[in-house]
Amino acid sequence: MKEEFEIRTMGFGELAQMYNPTIGKGSASNTLRKWILLNKDLHNALKQTGYKKYIKVLTPKQVQLIVEALGEP
Repeated sequence: MKEEFEIRTMGFGELAQMYNPTIGKGSASNTLRKWILLNKDLHNALKQTGYKKYIKVLTPKQVQLIVEALGEP
């Protein structure tokens, strides 16, 4: 049974690894950053919340925006 995903404050690398569990944390983070940059609507929405390129901690709102755009990890 799949664990229910919780919208909460979390590290960028933590969320990235949820989306890319088979690669290292750094590579997973780079991949998630690329996905965010490629999705202009998501990137613009995140910037409205104070998101910066090398942010380490995501707010619940930022996590919610990412999950809404990319689906649950």
